[in-house]
Amino acid sequence: MKIARNPYLLRAQEVDVRAGTLKIKLSTAITVNVTLASLGKPWSTATKKAGANVRLDLGGHCLFWEDLDEVIALDEWLPNALGIDPAALLGKRNRGKKASPAKARAARKNGKRGGRPRKAA
Repeated sequence: MKIARNPYLLRAQEVDVRAGTLKIKLSTAITVNVTLASLGKPWSTATKKAGANVRLDLGGHCLFWEDLDEVIALDEWLPNALGIDPAALLGKRNRGKKASPAKARAARKNGKRGGRPRKAA
């Protein structure tokens, strides 16, 4: 899944509110449906007209409700809403690259013997 590999692709192409449900179509061809009530205040207490008056802002990176004077930045909100942890994704990139005490001991031991042993055929 493209979005799971790169959380920075989160950009909305379309946004629509119908029957109290916010529908966000992302640039990765994924559609996210969320009830306005689940967003908390002020969306849960907003009138239907105010809740439906949403537009894309900053090239699809933000949702803006003019009547409520509220903004949702998708790159901050959507990973949590989708259950994706961007910090964990970034951490996966660095796995195996950081030195641990065990790796340091093995490197010192191999260094005394002239370097890393060759692979056996």
